Amino acid sequence: MSTKGTFTLSNKWDKRFLEMAQLVSSWSKDPSRKVGTIAVRNRTVIAQGYNGFPRGIKDDERYNDRETKYKYVVHSEMNAIYNAAQNGVSLEGSTVYTYGLPVCHDCAKGLIQVGVKRVVSPIHEVPDHWKLSCSMTKGMFEEANIKWDWIKI
Repeated sequence: MSTKGTFTLSNKWDKRFLEMAQLVSSWSKDPSRKVGTIAVRNRTVIAQGYNGFPRGIKDDERYNDRETKYKYVVHSEMNAIYNAAQNGVSLEGSTVYTYGLPVCHDCAKGLIQVGVKRVVSPIHEVPDHWKLSCSMTKGMFEEANIKWDWIKI
């Protein structure tokens, strides 16, 4: 799945928030993939998350083995949802900005369930191993009336 031709003209706030999601992605300890997410309402960041192991779980050696890592890693979108919940913040009606990878189908389910209304991702080529999941996400977002914008940053 290519994102070419599916982008939207963005405003300066979309670019700023994607840049913030990029900054949040840099907090990930994953040496091969850094993904960041922020949730925004009324131009205010209300939650953030990055891909990483659950709190209190040692990650030093486990990042070295891809299969082991996949079993432990919490995706950035889910971490943003968990962080919002832990702080008593509703994501209902929010816009979520993701940087690093498009939203997978599992995270799409979580974003739908908490009432996110829009997702913004930067334009980039989707990795082959992510294409089926990304296609499923696109379909779920369409059914749930969630707008998914791809923009240049």
